[in-house]
Amino acid sequence: MNDLSLNSGERQVSPTIDGIRRDHVARYEWAANIIKPNCRIIDFACGIGYGTKILADAEHTAMGYDISQETIEYAADKYNHFHATFAVADANYPQKFPDYDVAISFETIEHVQDPRNLLLSLRCAPMLIASVPNESVLPWYNEEKNAATAFHYRHYTKDEFAELLMSCGWHPVSWYGQLGPESEVELNVHGRTLIAVCERVAIPEPRNKDDKGLHIAVLGLGPSLDQYLEITKRQGGRSAFCDETWAINALGDVFACDLIFHMDDIRIQEIRAAARPASNIARMVDWLKASKTPVVTSRKHPDYPALMEFPLEDVLNNLGHDYFNSTAAYAIALAIHVGATKISCFGLDYTYPNASDAEKGRACVEFWLGQAHARGIKINLPKTTTLMDSMYPRSARLYGYDTVDIDFNVAEDGHLKLGFTEREKLPTAAEIEANYDHSAPIAKQHQSTKE
Repeated sequence: MNDLSLNSGERQVSPTIDGIRRDHVARYEWAANIIKPNCRIIDFACGIGYGTKILADAEHTAMGYDISQETIEYAADKYNHFHATFAVADANYPQKFPDYDVAISFETIEHVQDPRNLLLSLRCAPMLIASVPNESVLPWYNEEKNAATAFHYRHYTKDEFAELLMSCGWHPVSWYGQLGPESEVELNVHGRTLIAVCERVAIPEPRNKDDKGLHIAVLGLGPSLDQYLEITKRQGGRSAFCDETWAINALGDVFACDLIFHMDDIRIQEIRAAARPASNIARMVDWLKASKTPVVTSRKHPDYPALMEFPLEDVLNNLGHDYFNSTAAYAIALAIHVGATKISCFGLDYTYPNASDAEKGRACVEFWLGQAHARGIKINLPKTTTLMDSMYPRSARLYGYDTVDIDFNVAEDGHLKLGFTEREKLPTAAEIEANYDHSAPIAKQHQSTKE
């Protein structure tokens, strides 16, 4: 952070609140009123502490942090309160704060060259209220640069601010603003100050090995999805079956879920939707814009607040393979990355007729299920899916054993013991050739086998 000592010229300095400029005071008074009663609040870059005291006066418990030791000492002297505490912290470095109910950071982000560490650190609270100067109204660069902007690294347009917040796991749910230096805070006002009220959302973080088991159900659009519905309705709901439900594409608007996966770049989907406004893609684009459930995708977009970028770099470094040719494959890989101990797959069937290229999606998903199994993760598949040939009898999944029947027995020591019985009747030439023929659709092959 640039020079922000007590008398740097940037700070509001007064021994009483009456000497503080009105717009600064108004932000804290407004925040104190919209936050539910008796909250624990972190006030980052609290300055001399007048705002922290306003929060404490409103019966919240407030912790004020600032980079300047001199400023913190001034705050403790002039704005002390039984429910206010002050300490030194630097926004330039990652911080580990205790849990709070609300994080506040007014007129801070523009002072930090890379504010992502700060915004990530403030995820110690589920709610964030933050403000920045509005680049569209108060440009950072101008020929007559004033003393205030000289302390800033940049200003932000609304879209730029939203994009920054979303990249750090914050979903802006409402926007406020202030017209000028003596203004109150107003809803949806496009003034010199932008204020965002945000909810914390994020892709799950990797779990520790000591954490309890994590069962993730991944839902695709194939016919074996019916088994998920059957299981969860009979068990009394999805929470009785699994810890988290992750849905692919349109299923995010059909089933209750914890994450939606839509890895297609929304910019591409918008082009498709514009060309076919009555299509399923166009309808999906509409509800994605208003989704309240986090949506994992390739690239975020400020018009779609729920979109969260897939942590590609972290996953590649953790799992070591850059093989993703379908949205479902990304979902399986992320489940491995975050520490799932069991993965159930429904609707990932790949029963495409006469389309060999479509089968590469199945191969990629099966590759990642193999990676999961190798890491000790339990795989659960419905018996109606073609994935990993689950819809075939167990013995039919062993290539080359066409002249014997196989018994699968588990010994007392837990090891598998196989029994082989010679078949009295061998298949005809026509039956043999039918088994070698892979030109027919998988679903049709299965049907003929069962019949």
